[in-house]
Amino acid sequence: MNPTKHRNPGRAARAFAAMTLAAASFLVPGVAHAADEATAGSDTADAVATDAAATDTTEADAATTDAATASSEADVSTCALMRTAPAGTTATLDRGHADIFDLTSDASGALTLRIKEDATGSGVMREPEQTLLAVNKSTLTQIPADVSQATGAPSAAYLLGQSGDNQATVLWPGWDTLGVAAGGYDAARFHISYTGPADGRIYAFTSSFTEGMKAVTNDGSFDLAPGGDDIDQPYAAHKHVNWLFTRAGRYTLTVQASAWTPGNTGAANAQSATRTYTIDVADEASCLAEAAQAPSTDQAQPAPGVGPGSVNSTNNQTAQDQGDGGNGTPSTPAPVDGTTGTTGTTGTTGGANPAPSSGARTNSGTTGGERCVATRVTREATEAEAATLASSQAPANTARTTLTVSVGDGASGNATDGHFDLGPAIENGTLVARVKDDRSQPAQWVDPSSLTFALGDAARITAPADLGFVATPGSSVWLIPSTQIAGVPWLGLNSQREEIVTGTTGPVQFTLDAVEGPGRVAVFNAGALGSGVGEHVFDGPGTGYTLGANTHAHQNWVFTAPGTYTLTITMRVTPNGAALAGSGFGSGGDLTATGATGPNGRPMVSQVVGRTASGKDCDLSLATTGADTIPLTVVSLTWALTGAACVWVGAIGRRRNLRAQS
Repeated sequence: MNPTKHRNPGRAARAFAAMTLAAASFLVPGVAHAADEATAGSDTADAVATDAAATDTTEADAATTDAATASSEADVSTCALMRTAPAGTTATLDRGHADIFDLTSDASGALTLRIKEDATGSGVMREPEQTLLAVNKSTLTQIPADVSQATGAPSAAYLLGQSGDNQATVLWPGWDTLGVAAGGYDAARFHISYTGPADGRIYAFTSSFTEGMKAVTNDGSFDLAPGGDDIDQPYAAHKHVNWLFTRAGRYTLTVQASAWTPGNTGAANAQSATRTYTIDVADEASCLAEAAQAPSTDQAQPAPGVGPGSVNSTNNQTAQDQGDGGNGTPSTPAPVDGTTGTTGTTGTTGGANPAPSSGARTNSGTTGGERCVATRVTREATEAEAATLASSQAPANTARTTLTVSVGDGASGNATDGHFDLGPAIENGTLVARVKDDRSQPAQWVDPSSLTFALGDAARITAPADLGFVATPGSSVWLIPSTQIAGVPWLGLNSQREEIVTGTTGPVQFTLDAVEGPGRVAVFNAGALGSGVGEHVFDGPGTGYTLGANTHAHQNWVFTAPGTYTLTITMRVTPNGAALAGSGFGSGGDLTATGATGPNGRPMVSQVVGRTASGKDCDLSLATTGADTIPLTVVSLTWALTGAACVWVGAIGRRRNLRAQS
């Protein structure tokens, strides 16, 4: 990572700050007063800009720091804005999941930018100007030194993490561009400018095993320029990042979205109306306390995953002993440079196509041969199978399902990319397992057995030391990360179905019952600021995880060897009223009930069968999962014949030697 990928040390940024200060001096007397002090007697604001550009780096840094800090009077005025919500506010969101930049299109191509939140309901749409976004003061967090060094962020800031920690009390903001497909678009851009408290800045970046810390701005900077910055989304996606606010107070964002059709490399095809967002960070008292002093690190909480980690109580002791991996920085490949072309001002002209080559969609595909591959199919049970399944009663309030994951270079499946959530649903008084499939809009909740998740080359990483509890460091593993990337299905856990939110009480308990596959599987939350290993979710059969009520979260899923995996997962809820019938526990040999009913009234079942790439039936007993291999029986016969040949050749040689000696 380039530790200079932030603006604070930049000479251009210092000049911009000085010029901004010159303009602000006409509006805020306190700012003009600060400028006078910073320039040590300069008569005009233009002199401030000239001096800042002309001095050396040390002098310019000092001048900018002084000039960017408003007087106490201006600070108090800014803090006073937090006493009341802006006029016209109809809702305040201070917790839960919210896609604050939800971009959609109608069939005619017109773009709409709104807020879509799951805090007060399921997929509730709100107008930005009527919604106050509130960041609780509890989010004041100590920023790890390596993160500060890489990003330029201060040692303490108000953090909204990309993993959605503490959604019961903290807002989890993201953006969603999946809805632009209706208008024929794929790539999108958000142009953001803002005002805020004195020297208050906003940082936005991701952190992961695959890319390390990565800026999301178009110019590769980790902080957003108050005067305007672009965030590109090169493919339709639902995404979350780390948001940092450096000071308490009110931030007002001006946002306009643009969209491009596939292959367009010129100006944007469409633009949304400009929207205004209001974000209150902490409260008025915290803001006033910071008027003369930056946020105190003494009051800041450690970033999630920093220090001794919290391992779920239902995980085994071995996992607890090995799971405190959140203190270190993972050994990851160098991050991809965030620069994806020129920074265009969207305004009325659009700008360059934001779609970088790294954002192209990729599919794992299949190998060209007729290899026999384990494939999960769903069908209606026969009468005999239905009778067998009925003999095994599912526990009340419990649903069981299976996930099928194809891993490796030859990975194939019907879920190769996009956003998915596994969670419970209630259908006809029965608790069933469903997957929210966001590849179509509106999203569809489907039977998990209808999906095979494919993890190909885009999911392959070199295991860092942090993964030593599940894989050999330096070995190849396949990862579903906690942030969405192109070419990898993004699988999370979800307790936000409307009937689950209104019809049950408390969290959802997930349990990993069984794992079938060629390697090991581990699922864990991200550590500090999205990197490293945090709380363990699943460490093997018998481990469990508690997902909070009305929560949508994404974890890291690691698979250590190529091949086909079958994960059996159970989820349990507490209904508000009468008990719910369970599902998915019937077992008829290799059949698993899905909880759905077929057209003839018999249960739908899933089954793993052998299929070739062309869809032909094949015998799995003569095949192996993973890379192309020769069946063991053939290998054994080959070795036997080879051994016999060696013995025969040796005997001939000995006879020839005896003849020569006689």
